[in-house]
Amino acid sequence: MAARLAGALALVPAVLLSPVTPPAAAAGEDACSRDILPDTERTRDVGDGVRNLPLERMNVPLAHRVTKGAGSTVAVVDSGVGFLPGKQVRQEQIGFAGPFASGHGTIVAGLIAGPDGVAPDARLISVRVLDKDSPDLQQGQRGLRSENLAAALERLAQVHASDPIDVVNVSLALPANDTRVEAAVKRLLDLDVVVVAAAGNVDPEAPQGPRGRVGGDAVVFPADYPGVVAVSAVGPSPAVDVRDYVVPNAETTVAAPGGGGLSYNLNGQRCQVPTTEVATSWAAASVSGVVALLRARFPDENRKQVVARLTRTAEGSELAPNPWTGAGVVQAADALTHELSPKGNGTLRRTETVERTGAQAPPPPDRPDVFGPSRTMLLWFGLLAGALVALAFVARPLLRRRSG
Repeated sequence: MAARLAGALALVPAVLLSPVTPPAAAAGEDACSRDILPDTERTRDVGDGVRNLPLERMNVPLAHRVTKGAGSTVAVVDSGVGFLPGKQVRQEQIGFAGPFASGHGTIVAGLIAGPDGVAPDARLISVRVLDKDSPDLQQGQRGLRSENLAAALERLAQVHASDPIDVVNVSLALPANDTRVEAAVKRLLDLDVVVVAAAGNVDPEAPQGPRGRVGGDAVVFPADYPGVVAVSAVGPSPAVDVRDYVVPNAETTVAAPGGGGLSYNLNGQRCQVPTTEVATSWAAASVSGVVALLRARFPDENRKQVVARLTRTAEGSELAPNPWTGAGVVQAADALTHELSPKGNGTLRRTETVERTGAQAPPPPDRPDVFGPSRTMLLWFGLLAGALVALAFVARPLLRRRSG
C-alpha cells in the first residue's frame, strides 16, 4: 500500500509558486516576464532610477557594508537559470536539455545573486527540474514532478561533497508529500545545507470562498518539512492584504517582500518584478540571498545558528510566530550585525535582546510628573520673593532721602 501511494504521489504534478495575477499593465514594458518575448515585444531595460523595494524593506544596502555574499554558494532548483551579467552559473543536469521555456528560475536567481540581488557576490548552481509551469505537451515540454525534484536535491547532495553548497532555494510547491523528496531534503539538512522553500500562494481557482482566508494549515512541500526555512510573502505596503495572495501555513518561518525586486528575464534584459505580484517565489529568493550573506559573514556557524540569527532579528520577532509571516519580515542588516551567540542547536539565551533597525519600537510614553504643579508654584513664589527683595534694595535709598 505504501509503495503504491509513493508511486501515485510521484505522478502528482507540482507547481511553480508564481503570482496569482499576471504582470500588471502598469508595470508595462519594464516588468519581468516568465516567458521569452518575441522581438516585437521585447521589454526595455529598467533604468537606474528604479527602486529595489525588497532590498529597501530588508535593509540590504546597509548589510552590503558588511558583506555581499562572497564565498557563499546558492543552488537554485527551478526552471533553469539563463543569462545573468557577470555570473558563471554552474549547470547541473538531471535529464533536461534544450532552450529554456520559462524565465521563473532566471528571475529567482537574479533576485538572489544577480547584479541587483541580495547577495550579488555569491556563486550560483542551477538544477533544472521542469520546462514550464503549464507545459506545452505537443512541444515535448514537461512540468515539475516530484521524482524530478527529488533527483535534483539528491544531485546537489552529491555536488556538495566536492563543491560545498550553503543554501538551496526551492521556489516550488508539491501538493502532497513524497517520501523521496523528504529523504533528499533531510540528507541536505544533515549535510548542514540551509534549505529555503516558498510557503505557498493562494490558488484562485480553489473552491474555498474568499481567497486565503480559510482557517487551518496549508499543505505545501518541501516548505512543510522539519528544518526547512519556509518563506511567506508580504506586500510593498501595509495596504496590501496578503491574505488575498498567501496561504496561511503553520510552518512559516519568516516572510519577505514578494514583489518589486530587480532581476533579469529570459531575453537577458534587466527588469522589475511588478510590485503587484505578491508571490512567495520571489520572497523565498530574497531570504535565500540573506542566508547567503549570513553564511559568508559567519562561516563557522552551522545552519541552525544561521537560521536563529535570521528569525531572532526579523521584524516583529518579539511576537509569537503566525501562519502568515512566521517570526516576521527578514532584516538583513540586523541579522548580520547584532551581537548574538546562538548555540549549536540554534537556541539563544532569552536574555539576549535585539533592537531592529527596520522595526524600531516607538519611544516609551513620558512618565507623568506628580510634583509638577508644586514645583511650578515654588518657582513662581521664588521669582516673586526675588522681585520683592530687589525692589527693597532699590527703594531703600529713596526712603532714606525722604527721612533725611
